[in-house]
Amino acid sequence: MHMVTRRVAYTLMSLVWDISYVFERSRSVAQLTPSQPIQVKGENLIFEALKRIYPVIEQLSSVYPDIAATRDSVRDWIAYLDKKYAERGGLLGPPTHLGYGDAGRLAKDAQDWCSEILRAYAQQGTVIVKEETVEAILPRELVAKLGSIARDDLDDGVNCILHLLPTPAAMVLLRVAENIVRRYYAKISGTASDNARWGEILKELEQRQQTKKSLLGYLHYLKEKRNEAEHPGKRFTQEEAERILIHVKGLLEEVQTDL
Repeated sequence: MHMVTRRVAYTLMSLVWDISYVFERSRSVAQLTPSQPIQVKGENLIFEALKRIYPVIEQLSSVYPDIAATRDSVRDWIAYLDKKYAERGGLLGPPTHLGYGDAGRLAKDAQDWCSEILRAYAQQGTVIVKEETVEAILPRELVAKLGSIARDDLDDGVNCILHLLPTPAAMVLLRVAENIVRRYYAKISGTASDNARWGEILKELEQRQQTKKSLLGYLHYLKEKRNEAEHPGKRFTQEEAERILIHVKGLLEEVQTDL
């Protein structure tokens, strides 16, 4: 497997670049002498930078709960600046250039945002699947037991995990699990499994005395997650996606000799 995490690095660099821009623009008003007039709204100005920052931080906060406060702070600044400042000025209209007090507060907050995001990336919480650990978690000889479609799905699922996209990762990894279950069932039963429901397969396997309890444990867990995935609006966390991957690996280890 060739896993690429350049997207994660690019996201982080772009985010830090935009936050640094907001910090430097605000600082030039609040701390430099003479103070520089900085317009708030307009193409590639402070307000637009904050609107680029917010959706990225919102997505990251689903993976790193510690930056939820940063997400909320950015959202509040967007609402505040949008209400207070205008893009084009008039004699009696709202201001267009960042005020001294707002500049000082925004510069301090932007500096805090950058620190919190970098700290969250450094500490990665529950994330255990990293590019350098993929080969150890999924040895090539084990992955080779899968068919070509399931291998591609597994590759996509792990890439989604590495790119911090847990819901797509979980969905595609559950496809891998279903592929494994159907191939295993067809092999040991001698009957086609294309039209059999997961619950029916699980029930029949439970009735077989030779079925290992450990295998049934993996199957029950993955069936439960599959049922959750069918609910509209269901979103998986990074930890859930990684647990599904570990259970898919365990399932494959249990049945590899019968694939």
